Amino acid sequence: MATYPHPPEWAEALIERLAPEHLAEEIKGDLYEIFLSDVKHYNERNARRRYTWRVIGFLAKAFFWKRSTQQNHNMTGSYFKMARRSLLASKSTTAINVLGLVIGIASALAIISIIRFELSFDTFHTDYKNTYRMVRVSGADLSEFRTGIPYAVPPAMKDISGILKMTKLEYLGGSSVDVLSADGKFERQFVEESGVVTVEPEFFDVIDFEGSPIEWISGERKTSLREPGSIVVTNSIARKYFGDQDPIGKTLRFQKAFDFKITGVIKDFPANTDFPFRMLVSYSSMPLLFEERMSDWTSVNDGHSVFVVLQDGAEVKDVEEQIAKLHAANVGKDLSSYRHYFLQPLSEMHFDPNFGTFSRRTITHKTIFALKLIVLCLLAVGCINYVNLSTAQSTLRSKEIGLRKIMGSSQKNLIVQFLVETLIIAFIAAFAALALVGVAMPSLVSMLGLQVGINFSDPFLWITLASIIGVVTICAGLYPALLIAKFNPIAAIKNQFATGRIAGVSLRKTLVIIQFTATQVLAVATFIVVAQMEFFRNVDMGFDRKATVVTMRLRLLDNDHSSLRSLETELRRLPFVEDVAKSFTLPSGVDRNRNSRNIGKPDANEVQDYQNYEYSAIDENYLDLYGIRLLAGRNLTPTDSSKNILVNETLMKNLGYNNPADIVGVELKLGGNDRVHVVGVINDYYGNSLKERVDNIALDADAGRFRQVSVKLNLAAGQNVSDVLAKLEQAWTSVYPEDAFQFRFLDDNIAMFYEQELKYSRLFQIFSMLFVLIGCLGLYGLITFIANRKGKEIAVRKTLGASVSNIIIMFSREYIALITVSFALAVPIAWYGVHEWLMNFENHIDVQWWLFAVPGVLVLAIALAVVCMKSFNAAMANPVDKLRNE
Repeated sequence: MATYPHPPEWAEALIERLAPEHLAEEIKGDLYEIFLSDVKHYNERNARRRYTWRVIGFLAKAFFWKRSTQQNHNMTGSYFKMARRSLLASKSTTAINVLGLVIGIASALAIISIIRFELSFDTFHTDYKNTYRMVRVSGADLSEFRTGIPYAVPPAMKDISGILKMTKLEYLGGSSVDVLSADGKFERQFVEESGVVTVEPEFFDVIDFEGSPIEWISGERKTSLREPGSIVVTNSIARKYFGDQDPIGKTLRFQKAFDFKITGVIKDFPANTDFPFRMLVSYSSMPLLFEERMSDWTSVNDGHSVFVVLQDGAEVKDVEEQIAKLHAANVGKDLSSYRHYFLQPLSEMHFDPNFGTFSRRTITHKTIFALKLIVLCLLAVGCINYVNLSTAQSTLRSKEIGLRKIMGSSQKNLIVQFLVETLIIAFIAAFAALALVGVAMPSLVSMLGLQVGINFSDPFLWITLASIIGVVTICAGLYPALLIAKFNPIAAIKNQFATGRIAGVSLRKTLVIIQFTATQVLAVATFIVVAQMEFFRNVDMGFDRKATVVTMRLRLLDNDHSSLRSLETELRRLPFVEDVAKSFTLPSGVDRNRNSRNIGKPDANEVQDYQNYEYSAIDENYLDLYGIRLLAGRNLTPTDSSKNILVNETLMKNLGYNNPADIVGVELKLGGNDRVHVVGVINDYYGNSLKERVDNIALDADAGRFRQVSVKLNLAAGQNVSDVLAKLEQAWTSVYPEDAFQFRFLDDNIAMFYEQELKYSRLFQIFSMLFVLIGCLGLYGLITFIANRKGKEIAVRKTLGASVSNIIIMFSREYIALITVSFALAVPIAWYGVHEWLMNFENHIDVQWWLFAVPGVLVLAIALAVVCMKSFNAAMANPVDKLRNE
């Protein structure tokens, strides 16, 4: 008779005894089938052994599941009940905890939104990773960064291997725009300060906005910009000019000279692009504007840009080398060794201030890193604040913990309990922070000039919020939970638990030091940033920037000198006008036009003998109006030709002359065979921002290039500026009745150089104050812990005759030490950070000791005020009450 293998009888008996009665037979059957399979693959002995271990493992899991399921079901609800009771029992501590986390989380969410917005610029184009902007670096030391490309270069690049697509554009900036009727008569005029550009139809193949589609409301993408004299406008411009009328076929006249017919209307460009164009003129219209430059390999307009898309696998260096060879073949050795072309990744355009963008705003990777660091620090100090308050509060909950441990609560249960409390606080704080950000974000982004907000339907927002809740719960709740769970139950009931390192006193002090180190680093950095901004506002730029000067922009082409003389006459009749000057550009400011060429000594032959310089045209009143000093020679006069020039000190020295008188009368050689005659030397002045060095500058008296009128005002005290501007406009309109009155104050024009830095300095000021606020909340937690722990000591000291001031000093001494240590740690960190930031500027303040001391003393004073307030309350308590409790 055949015998079949059989598992151990005692194991089967164990199943029948311990497993649920209604499941025992089913479990035995399943395990027996596995046993037979084991016998087949192994031997019977090994199969019996494996059967035994499966039975033991199964019963252990079943036993644990049976107990834990019931317990977890009961405990889950009790965790939240006990957490709610505990939080409501100490309302003030809960409120401070929530407030600290609300400030930290709200600030973090706001900064994360700003960072995400900045990092998203032009990342939605299909080939943005292979798209490059062609840039120009000039000078013997490669220190001149420009984006302008000569007009003749792009057509010659079509045969360069590695280039998949290419487009060129000319950014014109602003213009006066006349709307013409169907019969060509003037109807109305608008003034566009920016956003006017000439582009090719291929522009939308390279910069395609595929991830943020540009909808063509009217017209065709391939054809609307093909013919000369055509223009495409954005929807906002169409509504501004024509309301609900169809703009297609309407004629716009630019600068009273150039007519363009509207052939298309497109949706407005997204906010997160450095191509903020609103009026797109066909590039084929360029000969109408700059016909003489279209075949020129040497003259450069900084507004003329080239963008290329490289083929997959193409090496940037190989393409740059081909461009260099092409350039050398067309301009010769001298200029090609002086001027170099590179390809700048489109992904880096928004983060490189050397070359700038069409939107006139950039943000460096260092600033992005600083913002990320602030996010981490804000969350960290919020968590530290919570830890300090929670550990301080633990002294008041010691008896509760002791009783719960005696009644059978495990360490695991206690840890989960306190983590649940932290989770509730983090959850409440996160959603309160979300509401706060929703209210405060519009004001914040308005201050920064950004178009970013909180999108509540964005999954990223909720993922970020959930992540912050999780991180805060673990980071802020785990240490207090572990600390409290380790209390000895008997000692806790007697209020005799350890107060040394095990109780976390040393760690708590360390956390406060870390908290105030971060606070003082940001406070010092903010103070130095503000000092640098004041330096930019007040430093001598080499001309009279404090004078009240109104600048007026003339039309692009205006050769009617009689009109210009009439305008000057009308302006000088006004009693508050002190002086009037005409020029090609301003001495400084964002509206300043920049044209450059090369100049050298009469015997200059090699490229190193030449200097690149900016040239402008001025009248005889320009130097006096702006307070520019004549160091040698004479001023320019209306009878001077463009061959007579003034040079600044920097150009003089770079040409090898040390004494201004030595260069007066010298005939200098331009890049070609032209010659110019130096009639005078002027002092250096900063034509660009103070972030850059002084440029080589030369001035001539070519009246045909005058584009700006500067009016120096002498205003009486209390004189209404609006009335003054109205009279200036009347004078303008009397000469140019169909031209819009475009004006700007010189100081506003210069201030725009530092607009981005100023905005972010305000942001740092706001978050610096928030750091101090959260830090003071952390100090409040520490002083609460010390006051509770030393309550008996304070009472005994008062009984023995200690005064309130003695007790305040006893408390303050410890905090002064902590904050002093944090200041000592903050100084080198802050110095390194601000030193790196200041190195971005050619002109900057000297970092002196008082720039660290002032914010350090301010933080110490605020912190001590909080300490003294709380210690005063402790010192004023009745010692009898405390001793009776003891």
